Amino acid sequence: MPGSIRQLVKQFQDALHRRADVLALASGAVCALLIFAIDLALPDEIRLHALYVFPLAIVARYCPRLSWSIALLVLTTALQIAAFSVQTVTTPSLISDVVVPFATSLLTLFLARAWRSSYLHVARQATLDPLTGLANRRAFMTTLSAEISRQKRSIRAFSLALLDLDGFKALNDSKGHRAGDEALKLVAEVLRTHTRAADCLARLGGDEFGILMPDTETAPGAMLNELCARIATITAAADRAVTTSIGCRTFRSPPASAVDALQDADRVMYAAKLHGKNRAEHLADLPCVTRNTGLSLPAGPA
Repeated sequence: MPGSIRQLVKQFQDALHRRADVLALASGAVCALLIFAIDLALPDEIRLHALYVFPLAIVARYCPRLSWSIALLVLTTALQIAAFSVQTVTTPSLISDVVVPFATSLLTLFLARAWRSSYLHVARQATLDPLTGLANRRAFMTTLSAEISRQKRSIRAFSLALLDLDGFKALNDSKGHRAGDEALKLVAEVLRTHTRAADCLARLGGDEFGILMPDTETAPGAMLNELCARIATITAAADRAVTTSIGCRTFRSPPASAVDALQDADRVMYAAKLHGKNRAEHLADLPCVTRNTGLSLPAGPA
């Protein structure tokens, strides 16, 4: 029972996180209406119009759609005009209490949107590998942990592949680190072009890459073999020849952790290296037989 409660709480938290923008918009609208109601209840000489910038800033910061922020701006402006229509207000006061707050609201909207854009840019850069533009190791492990949690709820298989370049050190030694960087970029481009949009791609460090493939009831062996062939062909054509050894682990039941899943895939990848490199080995939960060679490997915790 405690486990079920924790799972329900987790699902509720996930739902709140996914709909944070809607909650922000609803909260902003409620706050604006509350300010309007209090403003009407107070004497005419007490103005609360400056407070409308607060719900506007919240919506502009947390809602991805600019149209939602503009909609709230229209609402707050309409509420201010409605308040003035029932209050005794002189013409000079009307100008200062409507035009000035409206200009302030526009400035608040602009600054909040600019802050949001800057924040999202910095947050995105913190999850990317600067050389290849793929996800970095930290972002990949976060996504992998989320996939394991999702599998515990949905019981749908996912696959994890690790790629390690063959001959990369020799390329660096013979042609320099710039050539090595170009080879890494070529490999990253091959991965982008020949994987699914739903797959998570990452450079895990050095010459090692990762592919997280959700919903892989069918073994991805053919796709991985194609990756091996294309990486060898494209890097050779660019005079940056490297090949790749790929180890793939398909999990039909959740692994203990992201680290354990990575270790399982790493063992399969080293089996590919032991059997001649430039190849893909695949291991599923059951039966524990690799793709291509028929070699049985010990399965990690799954």
